[in-house]
Amino acid sequence: MMDNGGADVPRDEMKRAVKRAILLNEHLLRRAWGILFLALSLSMFLSIFGVPIIDSLGVLKSFGVPGSIAMDLTASGCGTIAILWAFKRVRNTAEITHPEGDRAWARLLGYRFLIPLWIALNGIVILTIAFASGRVSLVVLLIHLGLAIYLYYALRLSFSTKIPAEAIIAIASLSVSSIASIALLSITTSPGPYVLLWGATIVAWIFSGVYARTRSIPEFEEERSGLE
Repeated sequence: MMDNGGADVPRDEMKRAVKRAILLNEHLLRRAWGILFLALSLSMFLSIFGVPIIDSLGVLKSFGVPGSIAMDLTASGCGTIAILWAFKRVRNTAEITHPEGDRAWARLLGYRFLIPLWIALNGIVILTIAFASGRVSLVVLLIHLGLAIYLYYALRLSFSTKIPAEAIIAIASLSVSSIASIALLSITTSPGPYVLLWGATIVAWIFSGVYARTRSIPEFEEERSGLE
């Protein structure tokens, strides 16, 4: 009896230690996602508003199509680097929390998938500019919608229980802006609605990034209540 009872204590302590480790790791993951949100908000800002701002400043007479492509490549490249940095921790976590026989997800989070994908997507955009310039906006918006789906998948791998509220805000804003902008393409060519939509999305991503980065280390409610 005593032996069995004594054996339960280390087991309970181990469970608490594992829970604490998971919570701490998810806290660090949350902070990593915060950096990703901030980096991608900057990437979206440069991609959407960079060229118009440079042209309005009169630094160059015209940034032109080559300049726009260069700006988009720079912005998306920085965003890809941020994703790779954040997903390194996501992969490490998922390797622990997912069965060894279920590793198909790992290929979708590594540089061997992301870098060729980045090259392919930018190639599609450049070819669209060259041969079907009227479809560029639609292609870019579809890419942003695909990014929202991809990030949601990675978020599900990151957190064992529920996705943090700020991550939901970021993904939802990107999805809504992409879908609404696609719908607007057949209604209006005025830049006003798009500026409002994507300006609000960038603000939402900045908020999500700052919020994630400023969260305090979680308290371990179960352990504290047990001591009381």
